Amino acid sequence: MRIQAAVETHQFAVRYLQANAAAGTTVLDVAAGEGALSKQLQDAGLKTACTSWNDKCKVDAPQYRVDLDHPFSAADVGDRDYAAICAIEIVEHVENPSAFLRSCAAVLKPGGTLIISTPNVESIAARMQWFLRGCPRIFSDHEVRQNRHISMLWSQGFEVLIEHAGLRVVDRQLLGRFRMSRSLLTPIKRLGYRLLAGLLSGDTEGTTRLYVLTHSADGVRTDHSERVY
Repeated sequence: MRIQAAVETHQFAVRYLQANAAAGTTVLDVAAGEGALSKQLQDAGLKTACTSWNDKCKVDAPQYRVDLDHPFSAADVGDRDYAAICAIEIVEHVENPSAFLRSCAAVLKPGGTLIISTPNVESIAARMQWFLRGCPRIFSDHEVRQNRHISMLWSQGFEVLIEHAGLRVVDRQLLGRFRMSRSLLTPIKRLGYRLLAGLLSGDTEGTTRLYVLTHSADGVRTDHSERVY
């Protein structure tokens, strides 16, 4: 099965849920793709259910066809809520990341775990691409039109949306490594990346930003539009 994310992201999700979820827990794999993560979770002793929009998921598990551009509820995913949800490399594909987070929170059991990831647009690689191309490669015209990378999320903005969805951060990780194509200039590029990593602030390492979330005590918050001017 094709893995449509950094391998390290799947590895982290499996290890985390193995260590923190009870054996036999059902994990909702949102936008499961071909089912690579669901299969790994099953091999680790967990049960899975999947959402898909293109019916390409090959794993033996309950599957629900959900349009993630619209709010979803327990009725859309088997009339139940889940102790664990994985949403790996999907929030950048949806029209409304805030609504997506609220929907995930709505089908998450109290005290449950949501693992969510998105490209790290603060990495040195992304910043250099932005400087040279006008945007990070993962959000280039080709990626927008062919892979629907339409919602670019940086740490501060993403974490505000997380708070407003009634969630709080339990853990945050920067995963994945930028791999340069080999050429005569590669050593110079590597040196430049190291120098920039020491000079620039923000999350300069890792190609993927991952959060482990649970419900916050404050609940869903209203974003006061009257503050915008």
